[in-house]
Amino acid sequence: MDHVVTLARLDYAVIIAYVLICIWIGFVHSRKASSSIKEYFLGGRSMPWWLIGTSMAATNFSIDTPLAITKYVYQEGIGGVWFHWASAISAILATFFFAALWRRSEVMTDVEFVERRYSGKPAAFLRVFKGCYFGLIINCFVMGWVLAASIKVLTGLTDLPLTAVIVISTGLVAFYTFASGFHGAVWTDFAQYGIALVGCSMLAFFSVREVGGISELLTQLNTKFGADSGITNFVPRLSDSAWMPLSVFLVYICMQWWAHKYSDGGGKHIQRMAAAKDEKNAVYATFFFAIMNYAFQVWPWILTALCALVIYGREVADPEMTYVWMIGRQMPAGMLGVMFVTMLAAYMSTMSTHINLGGSYFVNDIYKRFITPQASEQHYVRVARISSLVLLVLAVIIAMQIKSVGNAWKFVLAFASGAGLTYVMRWLWWRVNAWTEVTAMTVSGAVDLWVEATHPKWLYSTKLMVIVGITTVAWLIVTYLTKPVDDATLVQFVKDVQPGTPGWRRIYDKYNIPYVPYGRRSLVNFLAGVTFFFATNFGMGAVLLQDYGKGVAMLAVAAVLFSFLMHRVQHDAQARQTMAATVDAAREMKRRAIGKR
Repeated sequence: MDHVVTLARLDYAVIIAYVLICIWIGFVHSRKASSSIKEYFLGGRSMPWWLIGTSMAATNFSIDTPLAITKYVYQEGIGGVWFHWASAISAILATFFFAALWRRSEVMTDVEFVERRYSGKPAAFLRVFKGCYFGLIINCFVMGWVLAASIKVLTGLTDLPLTAVIVISTGLVAFYTFASGFHGAVWTDFAQYGIALVGCSMLAFFSVREVGGISELLTQLNTKFGADSGITNFVPRLSDSAWMPLSVFLVYICMQWWAHKYSDGGGKHIQRMAAAKDEKNAVYATFFFAIMNYAFQVWPWILTALCALVIYGREVADPEMTYVWMIGRQMPAGMLGVMFVTMLAAYMSTMSTHINLGGSYFVNDIYKRFITPQASEQHYVRVARISSLVLLVLAVIIAMQIKSVGNAWKFVLAFASGAGLTYVMRWLWWRVNAWTEVTAMTVSGAVDLWVEATHPKWLYSTKLMVIVGITTVAWLIVTYLTKPVDDATLVQFVKDVQPGTPGWRRIYDKYNIPYVPYGRRSLVNFLAGVTFFFATNFGMGAVLLQDYGKGVAMLAVAAVLFSFLMHRVQHDAQARQTMAATVDAAREMKRRAIGKR
């Protein structure tokens, strides 16, 4: 299975051109990023939807993602990708429930939000706790598995000196991220995402061509695994399948998406929602990310994985490596350079995001808030660069311990899964407090470690049900045993953010705050958005697998739903502008009245 290849001069030219583009972007945006931490971490809150939406997709289009998707297809057929597709539901939830609220809250990080939502010492403790939890543990773990995946890819792909490539590429991403901050991260993401889409699509094209086209691919899959194997089913059959048990599928669609650590957006995406120039751009960006990340970019990986199954068979020691072998097998000179840059770009886009995000947690939520609150903006930018470098070193140490990217994915998701529901409920229910989140995060992590130590062979779905079940009982008990957030904080939160859900009616009614039913409209948009996503996703899949009637019908439904959703988003944005103008006018009248006295 040795497909290590030697790059040609044309490949080197492609790589050098890519490196020069990244360096140029770093220099162009360095002065602007250094002016303040708002510029360094949020781009001055001036970003258009297409740029931050692409950046969201690029940072999720990591070097580890096609490897993990390939492993899931090997183990469970196309249905195995539901581990990934289930997260699309939380992305749609974030689009229509939380994107506008995050932009409205005017926070720099999701961790800063806790002192807007909660009060007193518990809120301050939670801010430090989450800054360490996400900035050190989760963030470094993500960078670690991305680095581990890059090592795996380069080892299997090329005879270039591995250490030199990793050091140079990591140094390059550190340079433009440290120099240009968020500006550099999103603009390099934009360039890198285009390269990555082209590279992976070309790999899928060459892979399908080798096996004789889609029809021949389907024939060979049926021959190798049986016509009734279910390998190309989008969803599992009612009876348990050899490829994917129905119980696992049900956990994916009924639990994983709201138990996800990104259930209300997730730190790196919240950073981009907060950077949008207004609420409508935040919604559009998140919606664009959801469709690109979970539908458009996934199908080239699936097709490549199916071709790898035909070419190499199912009995390989490390299924993740078959994706790398397909690169070496399929890509000609020049295109191999593009594919090398594709994998490098996928690695660098994710690393730049998490380097910048980790620094934002440390500086904004720990250093500036609790250690040195009165320093200059330039001082905070310098501290951000130093702290980001330290986090990068920690990620390297973690990467040395990771054996499987797919398993690392599932471990981190399970570790943080019990807290996912609290991140949703804090927007929907006034009674949630700081101790709710602390309990959920600590119990979830502790139960996950216990499960891994005592029941390592449990199915992922079983682990998730146990972790979420125990954690939910724990945080509900703690919520009712501890004091609620004081009314003054809750009133200010309602006035600033306008959550507009039934769980907040107590505050709206008690303090005569005008009630705008945000939750009801968001629920309709969410349900329509989920239907649109799966109609688009499976419509594309059906067309690619030559089931044209079903595919065209699904895409037609998707087109109608898209028009419906865009009309509602436009209406909501206009209504919000009108409401904001009315509130501003009322405040101005009150200010003038006070002035006359």
